[in-house]
Amino acid sequence: MKLIIRIILIGALTYLLSPFLTWWTGMGAAFLICALMPSTLLNAFVAGFLGVGLVWFGQAWVLDVANNSQFTEVIIELLQVPLIDEPFLLVLATGLIGGLSGGFAGTSGASLRYVSKKKKPQGYYS
Repeated sequence: MKLIIRIILIGALTYLLSPFLTWWTGMGAAFLICALMPSTLLNAFVAGFLGVGLVWFGQAWVLDVANNSQFTEVIIELLQVPLIDEPFLLVLATGLIGGLSGGFAGTSGASLRYVSKKKKPQGYYS
């Protein structure tokens, strides 16, 4: 349940703040949410990956559908990537890049929380 809450919070922050701030807003949101909410590293990666990746994929897909893939085809011609020849593959690659960036940011936030957490003093017998 906490994973779903993290995904929703990261996705909402990414979606709401990205029109006003720079492209890395989603990474900041994933870092912040995963640093504030306790989680494992894998859980933080999945939350960041899905939260940012789904928003980036959704926004790229909406823009692609809105202009009948004209913009995506121009980008494909400009980049000349041999593996990407369909507009949908570029939209999918956009979501994958955003997801990986968000996942690594979430993992970094969870790592910061783990490192900054105070350790209990070890007793002699424990």
